[in-house]
Amino acid sequence: MCAPNFFSDASESLQDDFIHWFVACATEATGPLQECGLAFVRALFRAGAADGTRNIPVLASDGEMALHNGQCKVSDVSTPKRQYRKIDVYFQAKVDGKMVSFIIEDKVDTEAHSDQLAKYLDDVIKYEQKDLIKPVYFKTGYVFNYEREGVKKNKYSVFKAEDLKKFLDCHPDAIRENQILRQYEEYLNDKMDARATALKEWCLNQNYVQWEFMWKLRKVLRSANGEWQDFVPDGEPDSEKPDEWRWKGLGRGNNKNSKSPWTQYWFSKHLFWRLDWFPWRRNPNLRVQLRLMIFRESAGKSEEESDDMVYKYRDHFSRALKKAKLRTGGVQLRNVADDHECTIGSVGIVNKTDIVNEITKFQGLTEDEFLDRVKRVHIEFLKLYQ
Repeated sequence: MCAPNFFSDASESLQDDFIHWFVACATEATGPLQECGLAFVRALFRAGAADGTRNIPVLASDGEMALHNGQCKVSDVSTPKRQYRKIDVYFQAKVDGKMVSFIIEDKVDTEAHSDQLAKYLDDVIKYEQKDLIKPVYFKTGYVFNYEREGVKKNKYSVFKAEDLKKFLDCHPDAIRENQILRQYEEYLNDKMDARATALKEWCLNQNYVQWEFMWKLRKVLRSANGEWQDFVPDGEPDSEKPDEWRWKGLGRGNNKNSKSPWTQYWFSKHLFWRLDWFPWRRNPNLRVQLRLMIFRESAGKSEEESDDMVYKYRDHFSRALKKAKLRTGGVQLRNVADDHECTIGSVGIVNKTDIVNEITKFQGLTEDEFLDRVKRVHIEFLKLYQ
């Protein structure tokens, strides 16, 4: 009978412990495990370098960007520290004879916040003696594209799940001999397989699947000249709602009451497509909506004019939907005076227990067919709008 995996549903603190243990193996273990520990430090140092190149991004002691070109020979690895100046894992090691301070910010499924990356780097520059600094953003969950940009802006290199899997695949002897490594490899493979399946089957209860879906929709609509205004700031969280992000017209967050995810794509100053997944309070099953919506405050009209505009848009949408041969989801349209964000119309609602291909099963279409139909609705709506 197999023992339960210690890393099942691993928290960030448990993953901190794993990284701490793995780095310590570079000096405190022997044989294949020590070699693997040294190689792990080398892999962290190489984070951010393109395959096959020795031009490795690092920072000089003053925090300025530099490129290291050498053999990456690792020695004198210090005992790693947990939560040193609130850094998840901090240690020093010599790489090609130069003393390097490693800053490891560890994430599972959350993201950096509150300028923590910049603060950790500033503290190491100020308080530590070193030749080089290697800040690493170590994440095993999905890395959003805006997240990657923010990490790079803060001079960190991303070390993602795919990088870790590739590393572990190169050290079968150490994994075979050590149960901790073996269980962590199993945990990582299971996590990556589950993510790949969710993306393949468009499981829209996951925020990263919604993001990928709406990113794909954005590409489809942009190719149809369906975006005509540049208005959304890139890569910045909402100051009043730090869990909500906007990036290149896309935004995401969680519904206030159910905490379930939503993602939206703004194609105009006041019009956007929004994808919601949430438990329906009148039905224990699941509900998915893809809606065209309006943010009334940014339309620049009086309240009465804004009401008239919403009703006109709803008529345009109904006609566009009919032309594109898509069924409405039958979403209940609330009185326009009730909300600053109003629904113009919906092209999909699902109520069922199986969270696989929700929208496409409801419409009886493949993903590409469904997105093409949405594009047609979008184009027809814009014709009527203009």
